[in-house]
Amino acid sequence: MPAVPSFHTAAFHLRRTSWLQLAGYAFLGFFSLILLRLAAPAALGPLLRKLGLILPLVLLAAKDLAHLPDALARLRLAGDWRSRLTALLPPELVGMVRLDRLMWLGFLQWLRRRPSVSRPEGQALGYLQRGAYGTAIGVVMVALFLELPIDVLLVNLMIDDADARRVFHVLGAIGVLYTFAWVLGDRWHVGEGSHALSEDALHLRVGVRTEGSIPLWAIERVERVAEAPERWRRRHGIHSADTLLVTPFDKPNCVLVLKPDVEVTLLHWQVRRCAPRYVLLYIDRPELLAQRVAG
Repeated sequence: MPAVPSFHTAAFHLRRTSWLQLAGYAFLGFFSLILLRLAAPAALGPLLRKLGLILPLVLLAAKDLAHLPDALARLRLAGDWRSRLTALLPPELVGMVRLDRLMWLGFLQWLRRRPSVSRPEGQALGYLQRGAYGTAIGVVMVALFLELPIDVLLVNLMIDDADARRVFHVLGAIGVLYTFAWVLGDRWHVGEGSHALSEDALHLRVGVRTEGSIPLWAIERVERVAEAPERWRRRHGIHSADTLLVTPFDKPNCVLVLKPDVEVTLLHWQVRRCAPRYVLLYIDRPELLAQRVAG
């Protein structure tokens, strides 16, 4: 009997841990086992090597199994074979595939110099005029152009085999070009974008990252945020799974506190999910939103 609560507790924590966080834990575990293997006796080397390879897979499999009830519920609602297949996959994985396709479409639209997507109707709440998104794009582009010659230099210094060097050069070039396309695709989608306040709702849109509407009656209050999201969550004792970060690049400067038991659906990283109680936003003039919600 005692094993049942512990199993449910572990599953609960795994469900609330994001895939990105879990990947970080897997990398730390893999790196720790590598360091341990260097310090351990030679007889333990093969065992630690196998553990280093197995640990990330075990963590990812455990995370997937923790979401099995959700997958079965999606499977029951699926209509055709394609939706049945995607129902069994992690929604974040399916969302990442969709996001990748949209980023490449945005890159193609940027090449064609097409105008960016239209803004939501209502009073605009911009996030690009005072934010650092444009500067960040410039820094990333400069870093990408500097990375290629640095990669070539390092590979030539560290690898003697000509065929191996050629493979690493090709992989490095593909990585840079892929990142280049993503950055410009995201820039096209974000465009001159903004959130918008209508008569009865706050419409959120940050390119193809986040999109949806929150009724004003569902917002309990708006609070200012003057610190990093991690510090703000620790100070208030709030788990990261109970927050949603909606910002193109800058740290959030306000938080929407939704009323308890309110169900609001948002599309975040191309995954449709129920909004948590705390939605962290960056907007150029948060006082406009606070005044509207308070009024």
